[in-house]
Amino acid sequence: MRKILLLALCLFSVVSEAAPSDPLKRDWFKPAELKEVSLYAIQSGGRVKPFDTFAREGMSLLTGKEYFQGKNPVELVLSILFEAQVWQKVEFIQISHIPLKKDLGLDEKKLFFTPDEVEHSVRLMPLFGELDAKQRNQEKLNPYFQALQRLGNQLTFLQDLVSGRAVRLVPPTQEQYNKSDAWMGLDQLNEDMKLRFMLVAATFSNENPLIRSHMDEHVKKFHDLAVAVNPSLYPNRSDLELEFFFSKAHLFRWAWIVALLGIFVLSAAIWSEDKKIYWSGMGLYAVSFTLQIVGFVIRCLIAGRPPVSNMYESILWVGFGAMLFGLVLELIYRKRIIAIGALVFCVLTLVIADNISGILDAGIHPLEPVLRSNLWLTIHVLTITLGYAAFSLSMIIGNIGLGQIVVLGRESEKLRMSNLAFFAYRAVQVGVVLLAAGTILGGVWADYSWGRFWGWDPKETWALIALLGYLALVHARFRGMVSHFGFLAGCVTAFLGVLMAWYGVNFVLGVGLHSYGFSSGGVGVVATYTSIQFLFVLYAAWLWKRNRQQKKVA
Repeated sequence: MRKILLLALCLFSVVSEAAPSDPLKRDWFKPAELKEVSLYAIQSGGRVKPFDTFAREGMSLLTGKEYFQGKNPVELVLSILFEAQVWQKVEFIQISHIPLKKDLGLDEKKLFFTPDEVEHSVRLMPLFGELDAKQRNQEKLNPYFQALQRLGNQLTFLQDLVSGRAVRLVPPTQEQYNKSDAWMGLDQLNEDMKLRFMLVAATFSNENPLIRSHMDEHVKKFHDLAVAVNPSLYPNRSDLELEFFFSKAHLFRWAWIVALLGIFVLSAAIWSEDKKIYWSGMGLYAVSFTLQIVGFVIRCLIAGRPPVSNMYESILWVGFGAMLFGLVLELIYRKRIIAIGALVFCVLTLVIADNISGILDAGIHPLEPVLRSNLWLTIHVLTITLGYAAFSLSMIIGNIGLGQIVVLGRESEKLRMSNLAFFAYRAVQVGVVLLAAGTILGGVWADYSWGRFWGWDPKETWALIALLGYLALVHARFRGMVSHFGFLAGCVTAFLGVLMAWYGVNFVLGVGLHSYGFSSGGVGVVATYTSIQFLFVLYAAWLWKRNRQQKKVA
């Protein structure tokens, strides 16, 4: 077998043409020609996944996007693996933090850099030394060192990919598995498998179309050798195909596109008595809602857990929850504006999740040990985030009410303040019940995990502050202490407490026992939104008060 493979490699080397100096200008495979590679199982990030998922995650880390320059991520990763030398001169390492680029001696106006440029910077290793010291002292990293940490992750992944350490394609033997569940990397393969893999590499790098057409055939033969090592550990093809479909389908992206169309149609339905327009809008609502349900079901099947383990998943879930409550209230009251408000918030959340991969990690990863209880993860996290969803709906309705004062200078006959305040009140009531239940359940889980019910951890404290804020708002309305306008303004400002409990504790404070949820990025955007929201409420309140005074004078 070795002699045959060596002879094949020699023949390949004779007919092979030189690879282009710029790998991005090579003749690219059609996606169908790389299906077997895309569906090949690889262990990465603590779980076994299709090579397609591994490639998407890798390119997102290196370049900030899955499809760098529109190229298939599977082929990009294979090219980096098989043609590492030419990639040293290609600008694909994304660095966006300007002060870091300046300190590394890089062009501040550029976004992408070659590995050679980055690795030859004289300041790189001293900066990594500073970062290491901060991490050992468990210091909270500022945006500068967060960007440096990301650069370190990029270079580490690139080195592991080129060396083959990151390419764990073969399950361990049963004897090895008894010691460790780690799959074997390229450097651990036996001679027959190394030669077979070299044949795959030679086929990929060859510019001859006839030879390249045999790519899938060689991958299948390597696959058969890998499965034979330990068939019980190799995943079912149906599981790999499901995740491959999920990555390709972009169900949540289509959901926000359909929801956006629904907003326009339902907005037209406000000013029209034609029932067909209304039901067309609700049909789009249902399609978007269904796409999200399918997306969550598939993601749960892949991950084996509820879809709320990180900020990316919770943003998707809160947007979905807003649509759920919006659908229920819309079917009860049939006032259109509730459905529009739910769609607006859902589009916002889905667009955010779909477009800021550098901040939100869309990958499916194993849970932290403290979260490995599907019962508690389901009843606590899903409950508390559904509370956030109900408050989100009230916030959008509140903004709609304030918006008509700012735009029209008065309340509209179609969107009366009393109606909007009533709908927002119903959403707040649902949110208060869910947030209170979720906070109490969190205390029970904390007692189970940490041995105490309440410890004034920042996450616990801000959840309580958000709850008390809405309780005060509900009490003020119940006692007649605020007008309809005041209640809508209160719904908008109270949501900032939710934003702090949901985002601020994890991304700004970054302290406490809930460290598994900590991350970085987006502080400037959220701070800008908070400032604009405050100014918007103050301006609307000033207009409202001025209009009332003018009516009294008249």
